Amino acid sequence: MTTIKLISILILTLSLFFLGCVDQKQTGTPVPTVIPTATVTAIPTVVPTSPMPTPVPTQIREKLLFISDVDDLYGFYKVAARNGSVPYDINTHTLTINAQDSVRWRSTTQNNYILTIVSQEALWDNSSSKMKAELSYFNYTFDKPGEYEVYLKEFPRLAHQKIIVNP
Repeated sequence: MTTIKLISILILTLSLFFLGCVDQKQTGTPVPTVIPTATVTAIPTVVPTSPMPTPVPTQIREKLLFISDVDDLYGFYKVAARNGSVPYDINTHTLTINAQDSVRWRSTTQNNYILTIVSQEALWDNSSSKMKAELSYFNYTFDKPGEYEVYLKEFPRLAHQKIIVNP
């Protein structure tokens, strides 16, 4: 019997607890709970304003033709530029040119010797550089920068000509 009393008291207590909200009536429409959301704020990108450099026009260099006079007595004794100044040192037999410039070796021998211009770097075929008479000539265009040396095949003891090709 005590268990029945105890169970009834427990049921009564629980019903009073839950029945406390029964008589209350709702007024109005229930308002939903506001959940804060993250908003994206646009930040402007700052672009540095620096002056654009003015492009410098590239100068187109004119290709030059150098005429080197050669004979059986003095070897490479004179250089003249067809369209420019002559950077030739007669004492050292050194000619300074730029890439894409050409050299024309011209035979000025009065004894009608055959003169053959030979490149120590084997830049050309020696048969094409053979000059058989006075005022005959051989041309070569230097494409790559570097130092080159040429000499006369028939007179190898005469001073060699050094050609420095700048880029």
